[in-house]
Amino acid sequence: MNTYYRKEIFRKNMLVIACILFIIPALMAQQVIKGRITDAVDGTPVPGASIFIGNTTRGTISDDMGNYSITVSANGSFEIVVSHVGFKSNIHKFNTPQSVHQHDVALGINELQEVVVVARSNHRRSDVNLFWTKFLGEKPSKNGMEVLNRDKIFFHLNSNKIFRASCSEPIEIINHYMGYRIKFTLSSFQHDYEIDETLIEGMPYFEELTPKDNRQKISWEKKRREVYATSITHFFRAFYGDRVHEEGFFLTTMNDMRSGQAVTFAGIKQPGEDMIQANIDFPMLLMCYSIPVTPQVIKGSYSDFIQGKTYPIAIELRPQQITIFPDGSYSGNLRMQEVRGYIFGLSSMLPVEYGGFSNSRKSFQDFIIK
Repeated sequence: MNTYYRKEIFRKNMLVIACILFIIPALMAQQVIKGRITDAVDGTPVPGASIFIGNTTRGTISDDMGNYSITVSANGSFEIVVSHVGFKSNIHKFNTPQSVHQHDVALGINELQEVVVVARSNHRRSDVNLFWTKFLGEKPSKNGMEVLNRDKIFFHLNSNKIFRASCSEPIEIINHYMGYRIKFTLSSFQHDYEIDETLIEGMPYFEELTPKDNRQKISWEKKRREVYATSITHFFRAFYGDRVHEEGFFLTTMNDMRSGQAVTFAGIKQPGEDMIQANIDFPMLLMCYSIPVTPQVIKGSYSDFIQGKTYPIAIELRPQQITIFPDGSYSGNLRMQEVRGYIFGLSSMLPVEYGGFSNSRKSFQDFIIK
């Protein structure tokens, strides 16, 4: 990778470790999760607790006796979130598929607010702006990404230049661009200014809004298609189905790009049962188009990239090992660095059900979905 590339292209970009745990399977087999939500202190039932499958639109609430039942169309691992105001949220991963899971949860009292309230003012405006940029992808606004409970989020910058954000309840967001209400259970947000790394852990739950008219419905769907076209979920689905170029992506290195060559996937992909292991041993560039990538596009990619042309989104995939599943979900810490455009943040995220497998080369019957 040449000096110009390092100094001019990556100079102002910050590394994000995308550890948002969207390890959710695609839609195929059904599993039922049922149980009872109680107070860990006295064992009494907790009615009205929110229960959802992470990164999906599938959710429910506990009844007057704390009981609940939820069905997930999945044939593999998934994560379930239980939350209630005043209690500490509980996130649990199911690794072994079975038709019925019994999952009782005793919620503990949330002591977060008492711990951080003293340090609430120990931060700068620039720190808060950084949080919104990394978390939402932009600053909150009433016509864009509207945050309904901003006053519940606490910020703290310590003496080691570690900036943290926390929230005692799910952060509620209205995505006015795409028509979703999002409840995000934030487990951890941490930015290290010394090394410019951001770690985000948490789970979103999506609820579709009802459009006020057909014009708004069309606008929302158009925006959803645009976001999905260049999304990591779409790339992983294409990567799994051997349709990277057809689906509008180009994975390469700077040296390969100069000669108009794409990366040979044989050295990266290790197929396994119902998944693919991706081994990235050196930095790679991922170019995200909205149209199929042709040989002509690849041939002129280097000059266009240096001149800032053509690419709507360009990111660097750092050395890492992750496991990719047919629906586009993954396990492991996804390490990415922005190069051009923006792909992180809730403003660029859709529920895992969106997009389906309509463009995939293989059919549902060809997959044993995780």
